This record gives sequence, structure tokens and C-alpha cells, in this order.
Amino acid sequence: MMRLRFLVPLLGFSSLLVVACSGDDPSDTDGEGGGAGEGPAPVGGDAGGGGEGGGSCTLESTGTLVIEVSGLPDDVDPEVIIEGPDELLVSQANDSFEGVTSGAYTATASRVFDADPTVRTVFDATVTLPDFTLCDGSSHTIKVSYEAIPSSNKLWMPTGLDEEGAGFASELLGASGTTDASVSIDGGIGKSIAFDRDGNLWTLGPTLDFPHVLRFPAAQLGTSGAREPDVSFNVPEVECLPAMRSLAFDAEGNLWLSVCGDSVLRIPAADLTGVEGEKEADVLLAGLTENDGLAFDKAGNLWVGGGPSIARYDAARLGDITAEPADLLLTVADDIAGLKASNLTFDKAGNLWGTDFGANRVFQIADSDLAGTGERNVVANVSIEIGVTALLNQPAFDDGNGLWLGLNAGFIGRFSPEQLGSSTASGAARTPELIIETSSVDSLIPVAFFPAPEGLPLYHSIPVE
Repeated sequence: MMRLRFLVPLLGFSSLLVVACSGDDPSDTDGEGGGAGEGPAPVGGDAGGGGEGGGSCTLESTGTLVIEVSGLPDDVDPEVIIEGPDELLVSQANDSFEGVTSGAYTATASRVFDADPTVRTVFDATVTLPDFTLCDGSSHTIKVSYEAIPSSNKLWMPTGLDEEGAGFASELLGASGTTDASVSIDGGIGKSIAFDRDGNLWTLGPTLDFPHVLRFPAAQLGTSGAREPDVSFNVPEVECLPAMRSLAFDAEGNLWLSVCGDSVLRIPAADLTGVEGEKEADVLLAGLTENDGLAFDKAGNLWVGGGPSIARYDAARLGDITAEPADLLLTVADDIAGLKASNLTFDKAGNLWGTDFGANRVFQIADSDLAGTGERNVVANVSIEIGVTALLNQPAFDDGNGLWLGLNAGFIGRFSPEQLGSSTASGAARTPELIIETSSVDSLIPVAFFPAPEGLPLYHSIPVE
């Protein structure tokens, strides 16, 4: 079989036609009207955008393929793969070409995304009639419709107001100023949030009136209003109060929960379905001290903050029913005093960042200091005192390597990469280069982007490494 790839110049929303040279004869698809033979029905005549001309179907020569792409901005290319006797990779658009080897084909389209300095828009595709047979002399049209995932291109957070969540579109995040959220969702969003790879928002119930864990589908996150979760459940192992602290996904899509009782639990990915009910944990990490924030590094190791030390549990042990004690306990200080990491995140270089609520500081532990086992003392590579009043919670890096944080009530801030490159001197402080004032949020705000930037060890980083 001859396999070919084509890249043709972009014309935005216009039709595109792709062709391959003829190759070996296809398999013995019947081709006599779609009833008796194996494989997809042949294309002939002018049937609903399928084929034009060609008469009776023979599978011994060539035909023409036409691909119509809609829903993408002019500066975003599609990604369509057509597999059969010839293989075609379509990433741009142009006029028609003839000469595609006749036979049975399948067309698939991958998600694509734009370029954005803060957070990208992600587009998912639907292919109309993806399975078809191309006959001798016929022309077949493949229609590919792209649509933006509604939760993408936004900075998200629980608001701390009336169990709501808020999303701020990227266009609002480019400069300091006063603005309202682009989207406000009323339905029970609180304490901590995380996204899966489809852009669904996972959160912890904000009060005892809600289940422990809720999921709001991405399709509901494009406009404001009251929303109902499509997945919600309690975890029977959690019997104390306040029950839930934070949540995070590992690279396989398992959901990890930091909960009361000095414990961290894992809910397997296969169980993260169902409108309501209970989900039992399959992994329990116990004996932690003041556990709070969760983060995974690129090797799949789990890091837990909140206590006097940052705990690391190695990936090789996380499938065990219990994996305590931790493989590494890091006690962190800077030139001034000890630091306590309530919440954690990694940057693209593999450095670990923490927020110290009491000291009003954000700090970095260098990747080179994260190895080893046992108990170790390390000095923060970067330690920054924040020059505004702040009630720090979970931070998030954007596509431009800036770090976003909820500050005090009604304020969100971004430290630029340059600001994150050095520590503040003793007695000095640093104000985020960009501050958004808004009546849409209160305080103690954890923040998250969908999608997460490429290269971060987050489940919803796109593309996946």
C-alpha cells in the first residue's frame, strides 16, 4: 500500500480539496450499492454532499476528495487525517486535486488550538460521514466542523460568593484594570477546582448541602447562569469536618483528594462517572500533618503541601493501597525564616512553587533540590514577599509563564516571568505587575486555566506530552 501525506495552503473558511496519486488496488470492497459488500457504502451520484458523477462504482483507479472545514479562525489550521489505500494529512486548504486511490477510507479530525499570550482557545472537531468508499472517477466531500470548547480561553476560580464560579476571558487579562467576570456559574463551585482534558470543571462542594465532589460539563461553561453538575458523589471514607480541602488529577486521570483526618485519597479514573452516589477510594495516604495542596511532577510523583514539610510520594508506590510514609519530606526556608507551602504548582522547568499564606510569600524550590529521600532541609531558590494584602490560595501559570494568584477580596494578580526570576530583599516587597479588580470574586480564591500550558505536569495541559 502506498501512503502519502499532503499539506496544502490555508484559505480560512473556504473549501479545500486534497488528492493523492494512485497506489495499489484496494481491498475487495463490494461497491455495488452499499448492501451486500463489506465495508462502507460506495459513493456515487450526488447524494447529500457525498459524490458527484462517477457512474457505477469500481475500485481500480482514482477519484477526488473534497474537505470542507468550518468553525476555525483564519490563523488556526485544521488537522484532518484520511486513512485508506492512501494516507492523507490535511493541515491547510487549497483548490481541488484529483488522483486519490479508490477504496474504503476513514476521516478523523484532531483538536486544535490558537496562540494566546495568556490562555488558548481549544477547538474540537466533528466529521460528517467519516467512513466512506471512493469509487473510480467519483468525488467525495468530507465536512469537518470545529467548535471552541466553552471553558477554554479563560481564567477560572470559585468566587467565594453564593457558591458561584467565575471565568475571565483572556482578553480581560492583558492589563491591569477593573472588570466583571465574563461568565458566572451558579451551582456549587467552591474550595478547589481542576479541569480534565475535555474542559469539564471539577470542584469540591462549598458547603454541607453539596456532595463532596461535583463536575460541571464544559458545554455549560460558555454563558452565565444556574447549572447542574453532570457528575456528583460523596466519598464514604471521609467522615470528619471540614471534609474536603483540595483536588488534583494525575496523568492517568485518577482524581486525588486532600481531606480532613490528615489523609489523601485516590478515586480511580474508571469510577468518575454517574450523576450521584458514592465513590470509594482505592488508595489512602494517611498520617499527614495539615495536608492541603496537591501537585504532580513530570515523573508522576505526588507532592503534598500544608504542613511544616512538603511531602513527596513516588509514582512507583502510588498504586498501592497505602503508600505511607512519604519518600521525601522537605523543610523549606529562605534568608529570613522558615516557609510553609499551603498550595503547590510546578513550572515548565520542573521547579516547585509554593504559597505561604501566613508570610504572604510565593517561593520556588529548584528542580535540583527535589531529589533524594528521607528528611531534608532546603533553601528556597526564589522567595518573594507580595507587596499587597493577599489571602493566598492555589496559583496557576499561564501560557506566557506568568503566575496568577488570588490576592485579597476582589483582586487577582499576575507576576511576570521577570518578577519571578529573583527574590525580594529583607524588608522589601514586590507588587504583581498586573492586578485585576473585580466585584465578581471575594477572597481565598484558587485559580486555574483551561487548557493548562503545554509542558506543565497537569492532566489538562494541551497538547499532552
